Amino acid sequence: MAEPHLPERIVTSLISSDYARLVGRTLSEQLDYLVDIASLHTRDELLRRLGRDRALVRRVETWLGSHGRRLRRPTESIDSAMCGLEFRKRRIRRSRLGARRRRLEAKAAAKVAAKATASEEPR
Repeated sequence: MAEPHLPERIVTSLISSDYARLVGRTLSEQLDYLVDIASLHTRDELLRRLGRDRALVRRVETWLGSHGRRLRRPTESIDSAMCGLEFRKRRIRRSRLGARRRRLEAKAAAKVAAKATASEEPR
């Protein structure tokens, strides 16, 4: 069975939502994390965004299900839903690695400078 896809109308609606701006700054980031953006919406929010078209909302639910995700429940806060998203975990891991690399490079540069200074001192 082929994986379901979303019509352009739904993708455009999701990308233009406020949640898309929370997930990514650029259009390419937002498209990369479209599953996360869709999963932040509740069923009622999607119904309002898609003009009360229940068939389109069912299509989004089916698409999310194929990715192992679901719409946010009305009782779930947006904060708790955002904390559980995978894209945040990936960014945190990347930033930690980058920060560690910069610290190590700074320490190495300091050692080289210290050795250079020590070798230039008169004896």
